[in-house]
Amino acid sequence: MATFAIKCLVLGGVANLVLSFGLGWVLSVYRAKGPMEPHRWLLVAHEVSLQEGVMLLGLAYAAGFVRLPVWLASGGALAVVIASFFQDASGFMNWLRRTNDQFAEKSLGWKLAGVNAVLNTAGLGILAIGVVRGLLA
Repeated sequence: MATFAIKCLVLGGVANLVLSFGLGWVLSVYRAKGPMEPHRWLLVAHEVSLQEGVMLLGLAYAAGFVRLPVWLASGGALAVVIASFFQDASGFMNWLRRTNDQFAEKSLGWKLAGVNAVLNTAGLGILAIGVVRGLLA
């Protein structure tokens, strides 16, 4: 039976892949009508959600090796899943708001990516420690 952490990571991974697929459809509609440049951030959101989905599914496998208290492993998994959607929203918001340089503009997308960085650092740190503990046990 899969733990909450594994279920959370699988669900988050599949949700990211579905989001990527949907964003790909939206992107193709806009690309059929004009040049790529105005939709660069939409492409970023499409690619990032694909990458996040694959990462979360890989972490779901790795989570099977985690040796930590259930609440801690679950918290780490939940943190990386929530972080992934902040990262997805970052590119999408930059596209909606026609952001040029998110760092120079300190855009909403930049702020969302900052939340992603904090949550991902914490969640990946927890899961990595748990995997190392599990593999060395």
